[in-house]
Amino acid sequence: MQTPIYDVAALLPHSGKMVLLDEIAAYDEQSLTAYACVKPQQILVTDGYLPSWAAMEIMAQGVAAWAGAIAHDAGEPVRLGFLLGTRKLQLYFSTLPVPAVLQIKIQASLQDTNGFGVFDSQLWLCDENKEPDQLLAEAALNVYSPTENILTHDDE
Repeated sequence: MQTPIYDVAALLPHSGKMVLLDEIAAYDEQSLTAYACVKPQQILVTDGYLPSWAAMEIMAQGVAAWAGAIAHDAGEPVRLGFLLGTRKLQLYFSTLPVPAVLQIKIQASLQDTNGFGVFDSQLWLCDENKEPDQLLAEAALNVYSPTENILTHDDE
C-alpha cells in the first residue's frame, strides 16, 4: 500500500469509536509510524485529558495497523490480535490535555510462525508540524494473533 494511509479502520480489527489512529505515515516489513489526532470527544478522553493508561491501547493499535497493512499487502484478511502484556513500560505523563497530535512508532523485535510477537513501541507528543517533540511512553508489547480462526460462535 502506498503511504500515507488515512483509512486506518480498514486495517484494524476495531470499529467505530475504538479506532484511535488517523494516519499511517510509513511502514515496512519490520516497523510502522502512525499518527493519532486526539480530540476531546474521543472515547478514552475524560474531562479534556487523555489518561496515561491510554498509551498502551494507542501503541497496541500501531501494532495492529502494522499487521493489517502487512496482511493487506499479502492479500490476506485482517486478523484479530491480542495484547498479552508488556515489558519495560515507561509512562512519562499522567494526563495529557487535548487536542493533541501523537506519533506512534513500532518496531518488530520478535515474530514467530505461531502468531506470537514482541514489538518495541514509542508514543510521542508532536508539535504543530507533526514533529515528535516529547516522549510520552515506551514499552515492549507482547502480542498474539492466531494463525487460524480459533474463535467461533456456538451457532457456526
